[in-house]
Amino acid sequence: MDIQTVSHTLSVGKNNVKLSKIEKFSYGFGDFASNLMWGSIGSFLLYFYTDVAFLPVAVTGTIMLVSRILDAFIDPVIGAFIDRTNSKWGRTKPYILFGIIPLCVFYILSFTTIDGSDTVKIIYAYITYIIAGLLYSVVNIPYGALITIMTRDSNEKTQLSSIRVGGTAIGQILVTAGTMPLVGFFGRGNQQLGFFWTAILFSVLGTIAFMIILKNCKERYIETKSADIGKRSLRYTYKSAFRNGPWVSALIFTLFMFIRIGAVVAITIYFCLQVLKNPAMISILLPMIYVGLILAAVMTPAIIKRFGHRNGNIIGLSVSILCLAILPYFQGSAVIFAIFYLIAYTFGGICGSSAIGMTADSVDYNEWKFGIRAEGTLYAGNSFATKVGMAIGGALIGYALMLSGYDPKHVTASAITSIQFLYYFVPILCSIIQILAVSFYKLDKIHPQIVSELNMRQ
Repeated sequence: MDIQTVSHTLSVGKNNVKLSKIEKFSYGFGDFASNLMWGSIGSFLLYFYTDVAFLPVAVTGTIMLVSRILDAFIDPVIGAFIDRTNSKWGRTKPYILFGIIPLCVFYILSFTTIDGSDTVKIIYAYITYIIAGLLYSVVNIPYGALITIMTRDSNEKTQLSSIRVGGTAIGQILVTAGTMPLVGFFGRGNQQLGFFWTAILFSVLGTIAFMIILKNCKERYIETKSADIGKRSLRYTYKSAFRNGPWVSALIFTLFMFIRIGAVVAITIYFCLQVLKNPAMISILLPMIYVGLILAAVMTPAIIKRFGHRNGNIIGLSVSILCLAILPYFQGSAVIFAIFYLIAYTFGGICGSSAIGMTADSVDYNEWKFGIRAEGTLYAGNSFATKVGMAIGGALIGYALMLSGYDPKHVTASAITSIQFLYYFVPILCSIIQILAVSFYKLDKIHPQIVSELNMRQ
């Protein structure tokens, strides 16, 4: 029996398959693992560069931005490889299986301090950060594409997306609340040593989590004419992708979501230290973002089922913007500030689950409209938006700190004012752009019919 026959067998007769709870929750372990590693990079690497490794502030933003722009070339290639992969391990799983250990190694190296001149340290930072980003793509793009092969049911995908966001939130809460205490525990006053051993701990946990996915998550909907995909050029694949309106809308929506997240997690440390003058708030405000994500993950399936991705996100982001605009007036009242802060990031968190579901549904649209699922290629766009968005957000903060004259040894009033302004303005602006992007998402009403026609074709 050849691979085309096997693929056809996997698809036919399973159009209405319901995933078990074990399989659904196992899928969520992927984002738990990813956020232990990439989440800690997004939350703490800028601080590690400036205040632990003592890299020049002026270059830190450039390191992050340039490294992630390279993903514009790397992620599509990885996605194309996934679309053309047929192996005894499946289509997506071999990349996770063989990529997770190298990713862990370079993640640890990114939080390792070396001796040398500023030039040597900068070169080392570029190398480790670029390779860590490449390996993250090798693991995370196939993990994200796996959802499109597990099920076609939009409600099942929304549930998977919500569980995945729950994994994101739990991983980020552990990272944001636990990293600095772990650094203190392992380092005993030596932050360089503390970050090194904390990275090792997160790597071990991340590896175990991805092994659970490999064991419990099943590939079901592999394109029946997969042999023909290799004959199609990458140019053809991406030409169809950029004619896929729902995918483009989801791509822009996701990009600005992660610019917002990248900026907020990067600036929060400085906001707590320099504006609130309360370092303990770092381990409160950062985790609270992800507590909001957990609450949003619980709410999202019902909201999306009732209002659809487009209207559900517009409602959620509008509430979030309103609460963020109120926050500056309650900066001196910790309890009221925390209440509006949690509401803002709960309703703003709806877009986390929704963005994954929108991307997954756009894969079905692509197959229906252009005759090619291209789940790897299309999900590469989501991975690109995630990493580049986080990088732009972090770089924006790095450049703003440089322009304000930020010096960790002598912080000026203008630098503090800039930190305070960025903390509120950037997330509001990005949320407005997200609303504009999702306004063009037109798939909610026609997706059930698309799935019905795809099932009839098979």
